[in-house]
This record gives sequence, C-alpha cells and structure tokens, in this order.
Amino acid sequence: MAYNSPSHKFGQIIGTLVEEVVISYLMPVAEHYSLFLDYNKPRKARNMKKDVRWTDINNNVHKLDIVMEKGGDENKIGSPCVFIEIAWRSYTKHSRNKAQEISGALKPLIEKYKCFAPFFGFIVIGVFTQAAIEQMKSEGFEVALISREIIERSFDVVGINASWEESAKPDVLQKKVDSFNLLSQYDVEKIKKELLKHLKVHLADFRAKLCEALERTVYTVRVTPVFGSASEFSSTQEACEFIAKMDEISGSSEFIRLEICVRYSNGDRIEAEYAVKDKAIAFLESISRL
Repeated sequence: MAYNSPSHKFGQIIGTLVEEVVISYLMPVAEHYSLFLDYNKPRKARNMKKDVRWTDINNNVHKLDIVMEKGGDENKIGSPCVFIEIAWRSYTKHSRNKAQEISGALKPLIEKYKCFAPFFGFIVIGVFTQAAIEQMKSEGFEVALISREIIERSFDVVGINASWEESAKPDVLQKKVDSFNLLSQYDVEKIKKELLKHLKVHLADFRAKLCEALERTVYTVRVTPVFGSASEFSSTQEACEFIAKMDEISGSSEFIRLEICVRYSNGDRIEAEYAVKDKAIAFLESISRL
C-alpha cells in the first residue's frame, strides 16, 4: 500500500483518533498509579522531539504509541512499566504476518526491560483474525480488538460512511478523507465522544488487566546458587551415571552464577542470571523500587 494513497490517509485518520481516545481513557489509570503517560508529542526529555522511541537489547530503535513510566516527567525519562501499541488493519489478509512482525520487533525490547516485567498491550483497530490474536496472547501480549463496526458507528454521527471494500477505488476513499478534513473541531469531538462510549465497553477488560499488572506484588523470590563447571556427555546414559555419582555438596566447588526467579501475584515472573553478587542485589533492589 502506498503511504500517500487515500486508503492509507483514511487509515491514519482513524488510527490517530482512536489513539487520542485511548490516551484519554488510560490517562486516569496513569495518574492513579503516579505514572507518566508518554505519547506522540513534543517532550523536553527528548529535546522536544515528538516520537516516543525506546532502544532494544540490540540497540535497535522502536517507535511506540503509548508508554507509562515510573519516575518520569516532562524533563526526565523514567522506568518503563507499560508499553502499548495501536494498529489499524482494514482486512484480515496478512493479519497473522502482521502479528508476527510486531511480536518479532518487540521481543528484543521486552528482553532489554525484562527486569521491570512491563505490561505489553496491543490494541487492534479494524479486522484481525482470531488466530493472529491468539498468537499475540500466547506470547505474553494483552490484546484488545476495536471492530470496524465501532469505527463506522462513530463516523456515522457526522455523516461519514467509514466502510469500504478492499476493491474500493481511490476516488471513493479520497472523498472520505476530504469529508473528514472539512469537519469542524466540534464534529471531530463528536466522533471521539462516540468512540469513547464504545471503547469504555470494549477496553474494560484490557484496562482491568493493566491495573492488575500495576497492582501486582512480589509473591516469591527464588535464588539458586550454581556451583561447579558444566559437563557434556554423548548419551543420556552417561549423563545419568554422572548425576548418580556426583557430590551433592557444592561447598567445595567453584561458584558459577546466581539464578533468580521473581514471581508476582498476578502470575507474571522475571528470570535472571548473574555471575556477580552485587549485580544480583542491584537487580532485586531495582524491583523493590517499582
């Protein structure tokens, strides 16, 4: 799809309106938990640049739609607690590929900030297959779907037909873009008000899961010291014989690392390994501050 096509332009209009409504819906959540909600706007902490950008474990930069930070403000970047992506899909075609694309892009970001175990949410606007949604959920994303019907009802309040088929001609879509561009700010707010009415219902569970993640508490912390060097065998039988004969007292062996698993009340967990005790302590102390 060409980025200057009427279809893309109208999709951008829809995506921008939904993003603004989602921000207004989630802002009270951020305020309640004393978090800074960042979105696409100029911010002093990034030299007045608009894009919300975070760098992953491979030093790749990702543009994100919504991020909630603990300890952040207009002048300072905080610790990430929430990452939310919003995407518009006109048709089910290639939606699973899109899910894999988003997941693959964000996994290195998840890996970098795993010590914070942030909430990762994905809000899909339009049409997405159930298989694609289930795939995202299986990978730890909380997913919410805003159907095309909701979009169409919201635009209908100002007399714009937001429905179109994949085979629609460019001039048909351009008329929709032109009709929107002629709206007064009052009419644009009417669309957003109608969107919010529907979003309060369809995002209620999403918001509840978000709050659950922000209210979680540490349930258990398991620390496993690992001693001794690794041994490799060419068969399971040899490995079994080694295990049967090995000395279970680790005190005489060389310290290798600490394996840490932190479990939360909502089922989330963080796993980490450290070869240096000070780094393990710093990791646990960073969790206690969240």
